[in-house]
Amino acid sequence: MLAITETIGAFLWTPVMLVILLGFGIVLTFRFKFFQIVHMKRIYEETIATLFAKKERREQRERDKSNKNSITPFEAVSAALAGTMGVGNIAGVATAITAGGAGAVFWMWVSAFFCMIIKYIEVVLAQLYKVPKNGGYIGGPMYYISIGLKSRKLACAFALFCVVSSFGIGNMSQVNTISQSFESTFGFNKTAVGIIVAAIVALIIIGGVKRIVAFTSRMIPAMSLIYMLAALVVIIFNASNISDSIRLIFTDAFAPQQAGAGILGFLTSRAIRFGISRGIFTHEAGLGSAPIAHAVASPKSPSEQGMWGIFEVFFDAIVSCTITALAILSTGVYKTAGLDGINLTNEAFASVFGTGAGIFLAAAIFSFAMMTLVTWSFYGESCVAYLFEHNSSGQVLAKNIYKIVFISLIIVGASVNIGVVWNLSDIFNAFMALPNMIAVVILSPAAYRETKEYLHAWRLRKRAE
Repeated sequence: MLAITETIGAFLWTPVMLVILLGFGIVLTFRFKFFQIVHMKRIYEETIATLFAKKERREQRERDKSNKNSITPFEAVSAALAGTMGVGNIAGVATAITAGGAGAVFWMWVSAFFCMIIKYIEVVLAQLYKVPKNGGYIGGPMYYISIGLKSRKLACAFALFCVVSSFGIGNMSQVNTISQSFESTFGFNKTAVGIIVAAIVALIIIGGVKRIVAFTSRMIPAMSLIYMLAALVVIIFNASNISDSIRLIFTDAFAPQQAGAGILGFLTSRAIRFGISRGIFTHEAGLGSAPIAHAVASPKSPSEQGMWGIFEVFFDAIVSCTITALAILSTGVYKTAGLDGINLTNEAFASVFGTGAGIFLAAAIFSFAMMTLVTWSFYGESCVAYLFEHNSSGQVLAKNIYKIVFISLIIVGASVNIGVVWNLSDIFNAFMALPNMIAVVILSPAAYRETKEYLHAWRLRKRAE
């Protein structure tokens, strides 16, 4: 099973998804005139700065009063970050370095930069094509595919792939890392850990999207800050090795042994494959998952919500993953044979914090993975609801069955082979990305028009001021 999934994953990600995601990411970056760089200041003003502006908070409260079942833009990005800030930031980075070398980190950066505009377009489209329901909104790729492309079949294909993907990237890979961490740190039985996690997730997802965003909007800022501060301490203790670590990232990304096999050999190198695939695993741009959460928000304009999407990729892949990578590389633990995933990251933290590192990382892994689990259950359930949207009684039954299967697979995922889990996640990610990227590329003119209108209105306001 490991060999089969490895072969399929290698075929899908090199060079198929490389061309699709990076290729279109580059094209769209030029099409949108390097929006993620040119409007960097504006992106900051419409995201993080709004959390501290009294006027912005007051306007948001007014919008919330008129739409009680929607969520705020910050709650939407918190839910989306909860879906991405999982084990990919801690164990996924370590796996990328082990499998693809330090150069994989460089390709994670490349992937993140060009995928920022993809995430922006996804979120804008989710806002443009969302539909009202029960006093709030629902949306995502299945809706902008069916409404924008007028293709119910392609929308159903995405929804089906998303459901299956939720069992991999959003379920088994997350709980597997929790159980592995708890087994190595506390000696807990993996199946028992899976049962406990399944029970907690069940209690949260029963409350629906409101309970999920309430949980994630409180947990994600706190846990992200605590984890990154701890990782920065590790980096500071090894500050003398930082320059060598950064140099290694760049030299390994273009290593002679990778380029020696020609262009095809270079494009299929393990550094590129694992850098991009693990990058996508962590920031999820192009997959179409996060727009499902962003569609529920009630921002002032689709473009402003899209800027939260850019921030999401930046914070997740550029900031958080880089800190983890530097912690691993600066300590030199990546040279230790037999270490991978959470065990490699744990060894890096243990070099500074000692035995307490295992306890801290176990808590961090548990928190991040729990947030990812509940968010992906929402993604999967939303897609199930779309598949049965014309059959109300069948929809209720299908959603209940989905929840039962999702919770059951948490228990199964706790003890399965980690290599198979990661490979299956790569495969499911690729299948999910294909129909979404078709829609993103074809519908990008609609997002571009919305962006032009937003920027024009913004310039007029600035002149008036």
